[in-house]
Amino acid sequence: MASQPESVRRTSFGPFEFDEHSCQLRKFGNRLRLSGKPLQILSLLVSRPGEIIGRDELQRHLWGDTPFGDFEQGLNTAVNKLRQTLGDSAEQARYVETVPGRGYVFVAPVERGPDRVLLEMAHVPPLPVAPPVKRRMRLGPAAGLAVLLSALCLTAFWFGRKSIGSSVPGAVFQAVLTPPRGFALEGAASRESFAVSPDGSRLAFTAMDTSGDFSVFLRRFDSLESQMLAGSQDAHSVFWSRDGRTLYSAANGKLWRTSFNPDTRVLVADSPSFLFSGTWMNSERMILDSFQATYSVSATSGALERLPEIFLWPDVLPDGKHALYVRWDPKVNRYRCFVLRTSDFQTVGQFVETDSKVVFVPSLLEGGKGYLLYARGGTLWAQPFDAQRLQIVGQPLPVATHIYSFSKTAAADFSVGGTTLAYQNYVSRSQLMWVDRAGHELASLGPANVNVKSARISPDGQRVATAFYDGTKGQQDLWMFDVGSNSGRRLSAESALRDAPVWSPDSRSIAYLSQSDGHAPRVHVRGLRTTDDERVMPASGFQMPTDWSPDGRFIAFVNTGFPRTANETQGDVWLLDAANGWKPTPLLATKFHEANPAFSPDGRWLAFTSDESGQPELYIQAFTGGNAPRMAGGRRLVSRSGAQAVRWRRDGKELFYLAFDGQVYAVSITRSREPRFGAPQPLFTISTEARAAIHSVMGFDVSADGKRFIIVRALEAPSLVIVRNWETLLRQRGKPI
Repeated sequence: MASQPESVRRTSFGPFEFDEHSCQLRKFGNRLRLSGKPLQILSLLVSRPGEIIGRDELQRHLWGDTPFGDFEQGLNTAVNKLRQTLGDSAEQARYVETVPGRGYVFVAPVERGPDRVLLEMAHVPPLPVAPPVKRRMRLGPAAGLAVLLSALCLTAFWFGRKSIGSSVPGAVFQAVLTPPRGFALEGAASRESFAVSPDGSRLAFTAMDTSGDFSVFLRRFDSLESQMLAGSQDAHSVFWSRDGRTLYSAANGKLWRTSFNPDTRVLVADSPSFLFSGTWMNSERMILDSFQATYSVSATSGALERLPEIFLWPDVLPDGKHALYVRWDPKVNRYRCFVLRTSDFQTVGQFVETDSKVVFVPSLLEGGKGYLLYARGGTLWAQPFDAQRLQIVGQPLPVATHIYSFSKTAAADFSVGGTTLAYQNYVSRSQLMWVDRAGHELASLGPANVNVKSARISPDGQRVATAFYDGTKGQQDLWMFDVGSNSGRRLSAESALRDAPVWSPDSRSIAYLSQSDGHAPRVHVRGLRTTDDERVMPASGFQMPTDWSPDGRFIAFVNTGFPRTANETQGDVWLLDAANGWKPTPLLATKFHEANPAFSPDGRWLAFTSDESGQPELYIQAFTGGNAPRMAGGRRLVSRSGAQAVRWRRDGKELFYLAFDGQVYAVSITRSREPRFGAPQPLFTISTEARAAIHSVMGFDVSADGKRFIIVRALEAPSLVIVRNWETLLRQRGKPI
């Protein structure tokens, strides 16, 4: 039996809401100017999402029997006007896609509902095959979220007060969850950023605030609010206990256990550097995996015990005797899933090729069977699997598109518990922008709707280097843009992970982080032509370049991918010395977390961040090269409210930094033997969504005269898609959710 829905009045898609009765289109609640033929086209398209509307039908719908001279021009003009209003484009369609020679199709998922929140309980129409639902740019509860939560509460009551993760197959729901106001989601590069509880009734997720810190939030699906867990700041990875009563999280080198009713937080053990995730061998011991090693540890407390090999993203199967894990396979240039016997940690089988972790999910519709879930090519796949016989059965089925994964760690943003699937919809959502000192947009640089987080201007001001993330490959690669013409190209024809570009002082070469195998990323140097060879710098562990000295002798780099916090490892500043065969040399190696080194234009000073005061602040200290490069004299504190990215003006008269409040500050410098600093002056804000666009290091850059800045603008904000009874929907449709 189903409740009787009222007649549909409103259709929601992305940040838009269309009222069919009043024919009004709103974005974030604000009415948009749209009328005439573009409005009629929108009304027809959203009424039949995922269906191709032919040009003949559009002609009849728009003009009826009335003769119209240039139909093609009139239709094209109307569609272009509609796309302009939606912020859409024909090249990268998010809403209205052209089907050459046939017509148009509305490709965005839609939600329909009456004025009051009422949902049909027993039947949900199939969703169109399209990119995942996008969240509103304004943070906080939105109409779609209210619909979701109300539906979940109603479902719990409808099925005898069972949770959303109940094992009783029922109605299928798909909707979007957004982080609380002031927080944003970031793709997981080396961590488990969110996890559904084993019974599917709760979701633990991490979200970033303006300072760049992650905190843990808990969303009960029978609640309207996400609650921040006390003491969870600086969280890195999260995972659940087997019974779902306890949540584990890693932060600053420690593993914590949080229990509920009452809420308690207890220190369990030291956490490995680069902790990815945790799983249970049995009720007493769990496995912690990291990029550098895999450990077993007591579920309550105890010392880490290193296992004989690295088992990335282990997942214990229901028999308790075997576990899945992934390992890079150079023969196929991607990961492969293996089966581990937990009694002696021997590998006893292998299965799918994958770009990510592989998770076993038991079927709730067919006993003894299940699925291997994994990401490949930006799509989440479900491979039917017999867990009792450890055999693949049948062909893999696509579950969802636009899934984030990171090729060098096998991290991916999806989680399953009970009947509930959660994944982060990862759509191209950012763009580089030129702004003035007040933050007013002057012009865009490069294409819109890309995944980008920072850019660097060449010393001669002619070019900009940046890194774009490719969701189908799970990695970033370098691009070069000409400032005058705005034309761009990939730096190399060979695909690899490349990020964090830094210019040589003559603007003829760049240094950057690169990783093409299972080893730690290293600094590479190359010229600007696509045919130029990459020169690999000597190894010294993790290497991420930040600056190149004005005399061309030193490349400064840091030994952690987290220059903001010490989640991976304590941060130190190193130099590659060209006068000594590019030998790696430690420069700042103290008990504090030091990062973001930047040389002054005259090479006499080094700006950097250090957390010696309790949080990362900007300091400046004299630098001496010579036979043994070193820091000299005392440190001078420059910032007062935290700093997480640093840039010099080319003439040395100003120093700029990004503070924890999201604002870029300018500090005037009076040059003398001992420079004098003015009070930091706020210039403009870089949004939290922009700083969470991808997992890469955050940055901005400034022109030589200090008048123009290049920053990232967020076009969309990420969200988590929640699907209840995803297996039912998968079998019904056989197409991506």
